[in-house]
Amino acid sequence: MADQREYLRRVETIADIVRADADRAEHERRLGDATVAALRDTGLTRMLLPPRYGGSSLTFGESFAVGEALARVNGSAGWNLNIAITTAAMTLALEDTAVLEEIFGDPATIVAGTINFLAITARRVEGGYVFDGQASFLSGSSHATWLIVGGTLTGAEGRVGRSDGAPVIVRGLVPMAAVVVADTWKVSGMRATASNDAPLRGVFVADRYICSPDAPGLAPGDPAAAFPLLSRFGAGLAFVGLGAARGALDALAALAADKVPFGSRSPLRERGDVQADAGRALGLIEAGRAFVEQTWRAAEDKSRADQVLDESDHLRLRLSYVTAAEHAASAADLVWRAGGSSSLYEANGIERFWRDANAVTKHAAVTTRHYGSIGRAVLGLAPAPGRI
Repeated sequence: MADQREYLRRVETIADIVRADADRAEHERRLGDATVAALRDTGLTRMLLPPRYGGSSLTFGESFAVGEALARVNGSAGWNLNIAITTAAMTLALEDTAVLEEIFGDPATIVAGTINFLAITARRVEGGYVFDGQASFLSGSSHATWLIVGGTLTGAEGRVGRSDGAPVIVRGLVPMAAVVVADTWKVSGMRATASNDAPLRGVFVADRYICSPDAPGLAPGDPAAAFPLLSRFGAGLAFVGLGAARGALDALAALAADKVPFGSRSPLRERGDVQADAGRALGLIEAGRAFVEQTWRAAEDKSRADQVLDESDHLRLRLSYVTAAEHAASAADLVWRAGGSSSLYEANGIERFWRDANAVTKHAAVTTRHYGSIGRAVLGLAPAPGRI
């Protein structure tokens, strides 16, 4: 059974394919077929799944370095891998093993999903649920075969709700062929992720494809299974940002070895200000990674000891994700500046990694807007409404 080191090795084996595909993927706003085939063939999209479904039951925390390594080659590929493994693991919340065999018995299976549950409603009908609303940010929509949809339960059951007053969320799987994907992903950063939207109009999901509300959506034995979904969501994305920033630094190193700036006789790498910016960028990347790793390990240790994460744990987890993503974007900014006018050219790769690292910070899970909610707790104020 493959471990983290083996999956990192697999990333290395497909790096040239992903790199060669990158420019075309940017222009087509989707990962290239060769990249998608490489991700499937190496089993990277199934790393969190049990062996019976083609995976190795890697823990969620062990997957972060793998996503970071791929994002260092191509940010969009790293992002789509992170989403694919997360949504694939979420399907483990299905109670019908025959359905799981149906889904993962197909070697082409890749799962996409949306977490914007409040924009979608779920209505109970005979034999299942009907979903209506706007499914947004469907990363990997161009090559996914299944889609996880989630919505707020309406009707009599929805009005009863949960004891804490939170809405009841229903999640289920539908074939991608059952929805019409709109070509909406016309953006600057993470351009090749195909994170399009899909309007849902009366999409029926049979009961056997509905996820158990109590299942964690991770392989048995993963300590992160005890973390609420929204508390663990964001960690992998932060690592994608860190990988993209490191990719920018790699591109700068390659450029600076040969470029001789106007008015100079020495390569760019001999300039003191460029050296300082490169050092600062690496420091930000390493600091961001260390913060998430330290915080994640502490939460895992607490989970293994059968202790429930409290509000301070959730705050610290979210703070680590946001800080790491912001550090990654700041590191990419330093690289962008250090590269001078050469940073503008697509051929050098810096501008793509810069756009991708900054795009990560726009995701709701790692947006800097979370600093305000965290700051309230630091200052002794009551928490703002909603989960951190």
